[in-house]
Amino acid sequence: NNPYDELVIQHTASSSATSSTQQQHPVYSTTISYIMTTPSITIGVLALQGAFEEHQRCIESISPSITTLQIRTPSQLSQIDGIIFPGGESTAMGLIGDATTGLWGALRTFVRESGKPTWGTCAGMILLAERCVGTSAVITKGQSLIGGVDILVCRNYFGSQISSFEMDTPAPPRPEVCVDGMTSCSSAEEGENASFPGVFIRAPAILTAGAGVEVLGKVVAAPCRAAAVVLRELERKIEAGEDVIQMGVVDALERKAGGGIRYADVRLHKEGEQTANYEEEKKEVNVVQERINIDLPGASDETNAREVICAVKKGNILCTAFHPEIADDLRWHEYFVGMVLASKQSA
Repeated sequence: NNPYDELVIQHTASSSATSSTQQQHPVYSTTISYIMTTPSITIGVLALQGAFEEHQRCIESISPSITTLQIRTPSQLSQIDGIIFPGGESTAMGLIGDATTGLWGALRTFVRESGKPTWGTCAGMILLAERCVGTSAVITKGQSLIGGVDILVCRNYFGSQISSFEMDTPAPPRPEVCVDGMTSCSSAEEGENASFPGVFIRAPAILTAGAGVEVLGKVVAAPCRAAAVVLRELERKIEAGEDVIQMGVVDALERKAGGGIRYADVRLHKEGEQTANYEEEKKEVNVVQERINIDLPGASDETNAREVICAVKKGNILCTAFHPEIADDLRWHEYFVGMVLASKQSA
């Protein structure tokens, strides 16, 4: 009668790399628990702004025993077994969160101390990052972050809204705990190396991940013009031996002394070339107390493309740069449900 009566099997997924889609599949070694009867769990979805309803539909379609709750107040956090920070606009979420009495502090406590699983997608991933560059110019005191994962995120790395696209990304690991109906648990072999349709909408990218952060997926992609200028300025600071802190706004425009503007040249400079001078009147916004040491991923001389991280996991915190909730594929949601079930099983 115990819903956690289980059959445990050992399973190791093989690695694969598909050069045509420029993706990498890490190797996973996973013990999978199969639960005969799904226990009732409630997964909260932060509902300040963004695609929270889409996440609810995906989660609730996995099992009738799983319910969701839109989270807008601190008191609701005691009612849930895990939480999703959806994609949307991280600037708006931060401003609303800061204006909602006690919410941001309660979310930080939930993420860092409750031990219950948290998943951030796109903008939600930005909120969970400890460090962020490419901040919106409308914020005067820096991007409001919840933190919890030692990653450096570049906002809007892949471009603006009109530059949205879909590309193959590495599939998630198999869920730690499986229940009937999970397509990703249907067999020990099926779908191990299959890609996942990653939908990138004004999406961020993870530039670096700290110790203890497990990288679940990488892609190779060139930054958009604005992100390329942010990265070039960051590289300039590092090469100059500066102590790099969370950067202020750096835009993709160069202002001529006699008036007028032009797009900045975002091509890489060859060794020995003089790096262009940048104007010093850029508005400083994102100030943080802690100094950080950054080792950026290298860029191709021809295309400026870099291998960046699109999915990570640290303990009970999961982050994805893309939008699984609008793909016709539930595997990432099933993986997160498996995290929640495993967490509840061990509680």
